[in-house]
Amino acid sequence: MRPSLTLLLALLASQSLTMPEAHAQVPTVPAPFELTRVLDIEKRRVVDVAIAPSDVSLSCDVLVVGGGLGGVAAAEAAARRGFSVVIVEPTRMLGGQLTSQLVPVPDENSHVEKEPGPSTKTYRALRQAVRDHYSAQPGVKPGVGKNIGDCWVSRVSGLPEVWEKAIRDRLAPYEKSGAIRRVLMRHQLRSVTQYSGQERINYADVASLETGKITRIGCRFLLDATEDGAALALAGSPFRVGQEALSEFSESLAPETANPSWVQSFTYCFLMDWQAAPGPIPEKPAEYDYFKSLGEYTLDYIYRDKAEPYSVTYKVLEKAQVNNRSYLPFWTYRRLIASSSFTDKQSPVGDLALINWRGNDFHEESYLDKPVDEQVRILERGLNFAKGFAHWLQTECPRDNGSGIGYPELQIPENGWAIHPYIRESRRLQARTMLTQNHLRSTDPSAKWGEIFPDSVGCALYAMDIHPSKGEPPLLSVALPYHLPLGAFLPTSGPVNILPAAKNFGASRLALASARMHPTEFLAGEVAGSLAAFCLEKDLRDPSAVHDSPALLAEFQARLKTQGVLLRWDEIL
Repeated sequence: MRPSLTLLLALLASQSLTMPEAHAQVPTVPAPFELTRVLDIEKRRVVDVAIAPSDVSLSCDVLVVGGGLGGVAAAEAAARRGFSVVIVEPTRMLGGQLTSQLVPVPDENSHVEKEPGPSTKTYRALRQAVRDHYSAQPGVKPGVGKNIGDCWVSRVSGLPEVWEKAIRDRLAPYEKSGAIRRVLMRHQLRSVTQYSGQERINYADVASLETGKITRIGCRFLLDATEDGAALALAGSPFRVGQEALSEFSESLAPETANPSWVQSFTYCFLMDWQAAPGPIPEKPAEYDYFKSLGEYTLDYIYRDKAEPYSVTYKVLEKAQVNNRSYLPFWTYRRLIASSSFTDKQSPVGDLALINWRGNDFHEESYLDKPVDEQVRILERGLNFAKGFAHWLQTECPRDNGSGIGYPELQIPENGWAIHPYIRESRRLQARTMLTQNHLRSTDPSAKWGEIFPDSVGCALYAMDIHPSKGEPPLLSVALPYHLPLGAFLPTSGPVNILPAAKNFGASRLALASARMHPTEFLAGEVAGSLAAFCLEKDLRDPSAVHDSPALLAEFQARLKTQGVLLRWDEIL
């Protein structure tokens, strides 16, 4: 639900709010709030920022706040049309889920391998660049570069630095041409401001997380590609947080009562490599005994995608057998590098795996919309929870052969921890069209896909997968292939030139539980960047004009198709 303005301002009042200064002698509408203390999520600390901007200023056509998957897709889409772009990212890495959040084995659907296929042509090219990199490495067996980790959760794998290089390579021509004017790493959004009576964002202030100095950036469009929808909140755009009630959208999977505090859990992912001999074991992290008592430090996994839930106790290196069905090993689930992919090595020694499991999935508290000091505390707890799972794997996990407990052969390499938690749920725009569970399902048992919107701007597919907050039941429910409407990118009120560009477009919580995945976040970014560029070309101040004009809508949809964004599943299936 959208929190009341009173509650929102009360939460943010704890962060020492100030009013923005006038800019160029033009009267301004004060930003809803302006932070003097911001979160440095990479270093899990609070940074005090300057009240007044420094003498450093920038201007651009499109300001992209957030350098995750949606952000880099949006930036490339706008720069491709020749418009000037500035990217702001709070960490030292571009790529979000694939890099700083350490999920470089993307959660996808099988159709993404098709050409043409869902998501976007650009996304498929990014995946192919990673495959090409590994296929070209010396000693790699023929064909295995397609999935160098031989993991089974995804069809492509690779190290986060390889994904980031592929992203940087895509952006490099636009940086060289000057279309991408600046990429401000380690900067956090502090405020956004609009001129009086125009209902448009005109500039944003961003703070250096190293110095606290403010850079003011003027823009014609601001695209919110943050991991938590922070720019929407700072701009005063209408948004939702938490779980809607059944009565709101008539979603059969929604509870009777709304639960604003239900925000999906976040995860500090980490890497482990398999060594030939046992290695050192770090001390127990803080709260280890309490965290262990929660019952999440286990290789059990409960599947709820069938009529009756059932449990599988995975083995580390061997297959598990349940009800005459085999389940592949825990170790290969999200393996990034398989030593067996190389001609001169044998598995598992030399393997490198990503650990993203229930044991490091922190649902005790959400840091979303908390005071900044509380955010730091909660993030630290989440990291300690993940460290506890690593300790359990090394010291208490049952060995496959029943000969003992603990796998001290599993070691965390240098830089093996994510610098940003894996974020599954954001604030969501209150949009003209809200994507819901009902658009991902059908009452017709023969239906091949969900509702086709006249203003469709892309195709997506993944199960509705909710990693619960504390006290919430988990949910995994199938979805049909579905479509994204342009109306989900258009706010019902507030500034018209701020657009969602990640997992923050207009959707119910249940629908975004599907649309939060890698390819759909990238699709959302490319749609937002393309829409901003289209409006700039047509000198349209309000993107709603594209939605409301059949001629403009048809032209924009044709533009997307030319870029390799298919609009209907009947063009794929």
